[in-house]
Amino acid sequence: MLNTSFLASSSNSLKINQNDAIALEELSIQSMLKGEIKMAIASNRKRGPRLYKTETKEPIQNFSHPIFKPGLVDEIRYSYRKYREMVLARGGSFWMGTNDPGSSTGEYPMRQVAVKSFYMDANPVINADYWAFRAQKKFVRSEAERKGWSWVVDLFLSNNTRKFYSVAGPVGWAAVKKAHWDAPEGPDTSLEGRWKHPVSHVSWSDARQYCQFHGKRLPTEPEWEYAARAGVTNRAYPWGDNWERQRANVWQGKWPHENNKADGHFMTSPVDAFRAQNLVGFYDLIGNVWEWTSSAYVERMVQPHLQSKLVTLKGGSYVDSVSGRVNMAVRCGQRMGRKQDYTAANVGFRCARSAPEFDQKPDARQEASDTLSNGRKYRKRKIAFHRRKEEL
Repeated sequence: MLNTSFLASSSNSLKINQNDAIALEELSIQSMLKGEIKMAIASNRKRGPRLYKTETKEPIQNFSHPIFKPGLVDEIRYSYRKYREMVLARGGSFWMGTNDPGSSTGEYPMRQVAVKSFYMDANPVINADYWAFRAQKKFVRSEAERKGWSWVVDLFLSNNTRKFYSVAGPVGWAAVKKAHWDAPEGPDTSLEGRWKHPVSHVSWSDARQYCQFHGKRLPTEPEWEYAARAGVTNRAYPWGDNWERQRANVWQGKWPHENNKADGHFMTSPVDAFRAQNLVGFYDLIGNVWEWTSSAYVERMVQPHLQSKLVTLKGGSYVDSVSGRVNMAVRCGQRMGRKQDYTAANVGFRCARSAPEFDQKPDARQEASDTLSNGRKYRKRKIAFHRRKEEL
């Protein structure tokens, strides 16, 4: 997704490697955060919402999530309770990965993997539930809030945000100041009308913290893919090998300046906007947002001591495509590695919980006791039978 580009000068062009490109992006972002943007100097602290003199002469409004009051958290959690349902995946073995030698993400080759029984959320965590969590954990701040910025698709920025709050990044992306989970496209946006959309701009640590608060955890990569393939082993998509329209929220159009909204959604979509993607009842496994797992991202053909400390994300997002011509191809085996503090408008998560009660085997002593008890009962019945026979 974050593809490096060429740095051009007036006389020639210089090809730079990925590390240099990342360093340049970080310098630009640091400059933005230090207040070198013009409008940061013109801020008026006394008046709250700022009115900037722009061509449109429209104010930048500071939206926020609903004000916390006693009982509101319980009311919201009750109203959106169906989006927290978990689905049981009984343990077993399956073929993990993709049979595509051209893939460079480590999904090839296919290999057989075993997993134990577990529960996983039927839907990605939605904005309403994350808001309820934040209302209960008042002093928690997300990674994007602490560092002051996050990645957003440039096409969806307002003119004011693009001009005064953003720094251009990789093709189609911008580092936006004050973009976080409840301001998805910058300070002039809110969650209004998006309470059932998956929460975004959350890092791996943010996701893990949410899961732990609810007595859950992040799924491992094999667990996530096992759930996606439930009922359709060795298939490309959760429903089979053939792509079906209106089954997932992906990019349709030319990247990065056109999204023709053929699936009915410009950015993220409600987690139940499409029917369940497999027979087990999981929604939004592929498309909409990438989802964090607890597994390290291991690259092929790289020695263990040279591996980057990255975490695996699964599923693809609304900026990816079926064919892979736009960003990455969405499919069950697709994966992406990112740093733990990475945040973006197309990254979310769902929770999991182990279910060892479905994998427990009878204790050996109990089995022996049962066998002995059954043997005694058999001998008693046999003796009683012979006594009745002698009496006759």
